[in-house]
Amino acid sequence: MAALPLPLVSALRPTPLAHADYPRYRALYADPRVAAPTGLPALADEAEARRWFHAALALAPEQGRIMALRLGGQGALAGVLRLTDWDRGAGVLTLGYALSPEWWGRGLMRECLAEVLPWLFDGGLGAPLHRIQGWVLSDNHPSRRLLAKLGFTHEGTLRGVFRHGASRHDVCAYGLLIGDRSAAMPAHQTAYAPDGGASTTESPKPEPFCQSRSHPHPSHSSPMQGAQRS
Repeated sequence: MAALPLPLVSALRPTPLAHADYPRYRALYADPRVAAPTGLPALADEAEARRWFHAALALAPEQGRIMALRLGGQGALAGVLRLTDWDRGAGVLTLGYALSPEWWGRGLMRECLAEVLPWLFDGGLGAPLHRIQGWVLSDNHPSRRLLAKLGFTHEGTLRGVFRHGASRHDVCAYGLLIGDRSAAMPAHQTAYAPDGGASTTESPKPEPFCQSRSHPHPSHSSPMQGAQRS
């Protein structure tokens, strides 16, 4: 699947997820500070963790991408970017992300997404997009602020739609259309392809939300937009 050049100025860069990323991937989702905002239980069981990770590696290209986020595009995994539930015909994609708490509060995710979003709209996955959407637990304020800064519109709140353990939670729906592109998303300048050439939320099923269909694990998307501080 072809990919368009992706401009990279930001420090946090998407790269292919690799088998060697498993220890950092598991540690990321085992951290309750990351798991809780996505509506996930902390990833503790080894067998289950490996199953989720390998499902992420095996995501079919026609469904989207689950990628590692690395500082400078190199080194250890610092976070995860989920581009899932891709409907090529409709031009719709669900966005999700998570960042290790050690990197919170530096604006890294905002800078990264400000470059990735226009690349996606212009066909970075192989076809142009019309809409990028995200699903966020209503009390995940850092993620809600981040999406607002990137030009997403809060399109409504689904009350009590997500069940986590014995509790019910409200989920906020966010959407960004190609016509909403703003100064928060600069035009490309340099070339980069995250695939070597060329995700916490879920989709209104209504089940967990963050990035794709309600898959209650981080392999495809997490119930809600990922945990991080913009």
